[in-house]
Amino acid sequence: MHPSRRNCVHSGTSGRLASTTTDDIDALVARLKDRRRVVLHFHGGLVDDTLGFVTAERLAPVYEAAGAEPVFFVWSSGLLEVLRGNLPQILSEGVFQTLLNRVVRFASGIVFQQPGSRALGGFTVPSTRAVARELALLRTGQEPYARLTPPAEVRALSEAERVRITADLAADTELAERNREIVGSVLRSAPATTAARDIDGGRAAVATLMSPDTVAELAAETADAENRRAVVTSALLVRKTVRVVSAVVARFRHHTDHGLYPTVVEEILREFYLANVGAAVWDAMKRQTADTFAADAPGDTRAGRCFLDRFGQLLASGSRPRVTLVGHSAGAVFIGNLLAELARRRADADDPLPEDFRVHDVVLLAPACTVGHLAAVVRRRAELFDRLRMFTLTDAAERADQLVPFLYPRSLLYFVSGVLERGPEGESAVSPLAGLQRWFTAEGDTGGADARDLRAFLRADATRTVWSPVDGGPGLTSGARSHAGFDDDPEVLASLARMLAD
Repeated sequence: MHPSRRNCVHSGTSGRLASTTTDDIDALVARLKDRRRVVLHFHGGLVDDTLGFVTAERLAPVYEAAGAEPVFFVWSSGLLEVLRGNLPQILSEGVFQTLLNRVVRFASGIVFQQPGSRALGGFTVPSTRAVARELALLRTGQEPYARLTPPAEVRALSEAERVRITADLAADTELAERNREIVGSVLRSAPATTAARDIDGGRAAVATLMSPDTVAELAAETADAENRRAVVTSALLVRKTVRVVSAVVARFRHHTDHGLYPTVVEEILREFYLANVGAAVWDAMKRQTADTFAADAPGDTRAGRCFLDRFGQLLASGSRPRVTLVGHSAGAVFIGNLLAELARRRADADDPLPEDFRVHDVVLLAPACTVGHLAAVVRRRAELFDRLRMFTLTDAAERADQLVPFLYPRSLLYFVSGVLERGPEGESAVSPLAGLQRWFTAEGDTGGADARDLRAFLRADATRTVWSPVDGGPGLTSGARSHAGFDDDPEVLASLARMLAD
C-alpha cells in the first residue's frame, strides 16, 4: 500500500472494501493501540476517491502534529461531476427559460400581493417582457426580486387562481412551441412517419435534460392528441407548470422558501428535471454511508463494519484512545450512521461496546445532513459522545457561495435542501439542513419538532456553533467563506488542533 494510504479505509459500491484489504485494516487498527488520541475523518460528497486520498495526505500531518493518529474514510459519490456537467446546461435550456419566465410571472404576482387583493383570482401579474427584464439582472450578478419582501402571511393558491393560470398557460403559444421541442427530442430518432412529422412540425429536435419519464409522458400525450397539427400546449405540461406555481406559493406560506428566484428554479428542477440534477446520486451516496455498516455476506466485506469489528476488539483489550469524529459536508451523514451503529452495538448482548467507551468530540464542518438526522445524533449524546461542535457558514456567506453563478445564486447546501433531499415516503421534498444558519434563526415551528429540539440543544451552549467567518477565540475560529473551504482553512484546522489538545 502507498504510504499516503496507510491510514485510509477505502470503500466503494454499497460501502464494500475497495482498494483497502482486511489485512490493511488489521494493521491500521494495530497502530491505534498505544495512541492517546485518534481522529476518524470523513470527507464530503463532492470529493471522489482520488481527491479523498489527496485530502488524507494533506490533513494527516495536521492531525499528527496535534498528537492524534488519523484514520480517513475515503469514498466517492460522483455528485460533483453531475452538478458541473448538467446543471449549467439545464438552467440555460430554452425550455427551462420559458418555464422560468412563466412560473416567476405568476408566482411573483401572487406572493408579493397582499392577501386581500387576491379575491376571486383577481391578482395582478407582470407581463412576460417585464419578467424577462427582471431576470436579465442575473447577467449583472444581481438576484431578481431580491429587493421585494412578501407579506408576513401568504395564502395558498386558490382554485380560482389555479383556473386562471391554467387558462393562461393553455393559450400560451411560446409554451406550446417549447412543448413541440420537448416532444421532438423523443422523435428525433424515431422513423419519419407522417404522425412523427405532424407532431414535430418539421422542426429540428431540441435536446433536453428533462427527466426521461417526464419527456416520455409529454410525447405520449402529444401522440394521442386528436389534432396533431395544431399548436396547442400539452395539458400535462400545463398541469405540471401550475403545480410548480402552487409549490412556490406553498413554500412562501410555510417559510421554507429560499427567495423567489431560487425557489422557482428549485421547484422547476424538482418537477421536470429531478433525474438529471443528481437526486439519484445523492440518494445512493447517503445509502452507501449506511450500507458500509451492514452485515457482511460471504466474500463481501463492508468497510465500515470491518473497521468497527477490529476497533471493538481493540477496545475489548483495554485500550482507550480518545476518539474525535470529523465530518465535512456529507461526511456528517457518514458520522450519523457510524454513531447509530455504535448505539446498536452497545445494545447487542453478544458483542457490546465497553460501558466506559464514548466518543470524545463530534466535529461537523458545513454539515449536509438534514436537521432530523442531526437531531437523532444529538438524542444519543448521553450514551455515545461528550461534545459536539459545528463549523458552518453564516447565511450571508452561504448566499455569497453561489453554486452556479449568474444562474443559481445559492450554495450547495441550499440546493441540496431545495432539490435533492427526499421525504419520509421517498418523494422529493424540501428539507432543512443542519448546516444552514437560516433554519437556526427561524422563528416559530419552522422545521418541526426536530428543528425545535436541535435549536434548543445548540443554543444551550455557544461553543457548539461556529458561524464562519468569525474570530471566536481558541477552538472557535474559522476563516472559511465557502462550503468547500472548511477542511483546508488554516483557522479551522487550528481550531481542530486546539480541540484535540483540550
